Amino acid sequence: MSDVVYERLQEFLLDGQIQPGERIRVDELSRRLGVSQTPVRESLNRLEAEDLVTKTHLIGYSATPKLTPQRFEDLFEARFLIEPYCSGLAAGRHRGDEVEQLAQIAAEMRGRYQAGTMSYGAFARADADFHEAVIAATGNSYFGEIFAKLHCHLQLFRLLRDSRVTEDALDEHDLIVTAIRRRDTESADRAMHAHLTASRGRLRSAFETTPTPPAAPAAPATATATEPAAASPAAPGDVTPGV
Repeated sequence: MSDVVYERLQEFLLDGQIQPGERIRVDELSRRLGVSQTPVRESLNRLEAEDLVTKTHLIGYSATPKLTPQRFEDLFEARFLIEPYCSGLAAGRHRGDEVEQLAQIAAEMRGRYQAGTMSYGAFARADADFHEAVIAATGNSYFGEIFAKLHCHLQLFRLLRDSRVTEDALDEHDLIVTAIRRRDTESADRAMHAHLTASRGRLRSAFETTPTPPAAPAAPATATATEPAAASPAAPGDVTPGV
């Protein structure tokens, strides 16, 4: 029951049903999910360890704020240092079962995406599983511990929860799997670097805002317009994550 509640609450946070910074009331979640308060509290403690929830003395739980632009850039700086290198190591060190597990994750992500059966929260978790599997294939547990402490996927997917998933990210995953399976260390390093570069570009748009121009004062009824009205800025297209 605790695992089920944990997954539901994680989806609420990723899908925006619980907004960043919003107060989280245990009793309300308990009624909403139809469970006792015990699994809710246990799940919130797990989410606190993932930096998705904060607990304040005498106040209770709240959803953590979104990443700031600076924290976003810092996070990718760390990822560029760790993940391409680990991809190269995985290519040289992996055992057959590890690369097949990686390929299976990638294939299931593509299959569910193309079938339209994968929710945004589910994609976020599967994407995290993929990258963690790459790190695990190095055989070095320290890299796994370092990467786990970043909590990068859960934080990044909160930036663009209203967007659709791009198939480009799935293609990039396939290139990484192919290079690792071939034990091509240089290609695996490059493929992960290219994937992170593309992901950073896709996600940076979360910080791009188009300011709304102030409304022009109404002209007198007898006045004659001398200039055409300014065109409204075009609405941005679908933003496509995949981290």
